[in-house]
Amino acid sequence: MVTLETDSETHMAVGGKTGKYIAYVTFDNESFYSLVDLSKLDAPDEGLVVGQEGIYPAKLCIDLNTALKAAKTFALLGTLQKSVIWNKKE
Repeated sequence: MVTLETDSETHMAVGGKTGKYIAYVTFDNESFYSLVDLSKLDAPDEGLVVGQEGIYPAKLCIDLNTALKAAKTFALLGTLQKSVIWNKKE
């Protein structure tokens, strides 16, 4: 897992391996934006190691290119990448 931080509350975390990753961004540690793969909305949950092994909704398991695109934008600008799909959870 890699965490990119801009201040005490604003950060992005990306974790996983072997083609499956999860990623989220928070600006206030209350609302979280998770990357979503809309092609997996009806797919069963998937096992993934992110720090420790867990079961995640398939729609949250994204590919490396999507994770890197979002991470690059966050690292350079401190914002969400607009060309990918984010799901906001409060």
